Amino acid sequence: MASASRLYAAHIKSLCQRYDRALEASGFDSVLIGAGQAPPVYRDDQHYPYRAEALFLQWAPLLAHPGSALLYRPGRKPLLLVLEPVDYWHQPAPIPQGPWQRRLDIRVLRKPGDLRRHLPRNTLALLGDPGQWRGLEISGHRNPRPLLTYLDYERACKTSWEVHCIEQATVQALAGHRAVQTAFQAGLSEFEMGLMFLAGCGQSDAELPYPAIVAMNENGATLHYQHRNRQRLPARERHSLLLDAGSSVAGYASDITRTHAARRGEFATMVRDMDRTQQGLCAQVKPGVAFPDLQLGAFTALAELLARWELVRMSPADMVKRRIVDSFMPHGLGHLLGLQVHDVGGNLASPGGRKLAPPVRFPRLRLTRSLEPGMVVTIEPGIYFIDPLLARLKKSRHHRQVNWKKLRDLRRYGGIRIEDNVLVTADGHRNLTREAQNR
Repeated sequence: MASASRLYAAHIKSLCQRYDRALEASGFDSVLIGAGQAPPVYRDDQHYPYRAEALFLQWAPLLAHPGSALLYRPGRKPLLLVLEPVDYWHQPAPIPQGPWQRRLDIRVLRKPGDLRRHLPRNTLALLGDPGQWRGLEISGHRNPRPLLTYLDYERACKTSWEVHCIEQATVQALAGHRAVQTAFQAGLSEFEMGLMFLAGCGQSDAELPYPAIVAMNENGATLHYQHRNRQRLPARERHSLLLDAGSSVAGYASDITRTHAARRGEFATMVRDMDRTQQGLCAQVKPGVAFPDLQLGAFTALAELLARWELVRMSPADMVKRRIVDSFMPHGLGHLLGLQVHDVGGNLASPGGRKLAPPVRFPRLRLTRSLEPGMVVTIEPGIYFIDPLLARLKKSRHHRQVNWKKLRDLRRYGGIRIEDNVLVTADGHRNLTREAQNR
């Protein structure tokens, strides 16, 4: 494995080449990428948690320097302009040490207006939150769509440095998952398990790539369950846990879900079945495979589980054709992963902006491209017992084929989701999550 320094050096070289092509294609001579700023709370003197602009983080992992920027001019060393205001109310974050210190020309600014002294007089594109440039009298084209589209398209394929960061984020997140599994077995509350995850992966809530979903029992039926119940449940009332939680390293995210049964029995067997099904779907990841085809294959595999569990008395093919499966899995199989949890570029057919519309069968699919080496995708099939969807199914003409008595008994578990992060390679794939899990 190459050192982090060599991986980052190759990453910057690749990024410069990518920006050279993007600037030439969109008609710009240089680009200034803002790190963004923390939005103020209305009628208060506080700010919401700051989250740095992804395009900025791709060059330099400065996660706590709002108001900073990176200037790129083809043929010149990238210029990192770090805002460190003189402030006795808040302590500026130190510039993190790393290989970027050799590959970037780093200058410290004391005032936002100092940016102007470093800007070229040629055709400049300004990327990021437009509010960062407000009042600075910086002239340039703000977030030009052709440039952003070009960069979004190419960002779908990760460099070796970016894969390295996602791998490290995966290792961190799994440490948190292990801590939560132990806490669940010990009878802790959702709130306490959330704290255990943070301690296990060594991050604060604000540093996570997305709020961790810690859902016990029927709460697992809410796909993005956002609460954390503080009450500890008696052993007899604890049935299941769905933990969807990732970590971040240098701005790059991991995204992992595991479902746990509180005790042996039918639901534990169902979780094992889903795990095997999910691994079978991961095995199909390779270059050239259109992600909508994976989605269709996932629905067929899930229909086979519904038949095996005797929840629906119908052939798997008919379950897919008649959209019975949709009532049990209302989301896509996965998405691109990187600087954003749902990374950009998933529906672009070319850097010029041509889009790949989602198939009529799966209108909300986030990823419609064919897989290419360097893409990192999530594979996250699930089966849930969601009251509104089941109520709609019960009113359909297929309701007699559904085992409603068994479904009533399963409602207490909420649902099952298993999710891994998978890298597409030149000849197949690497399951980054299982590699780290099995070390």
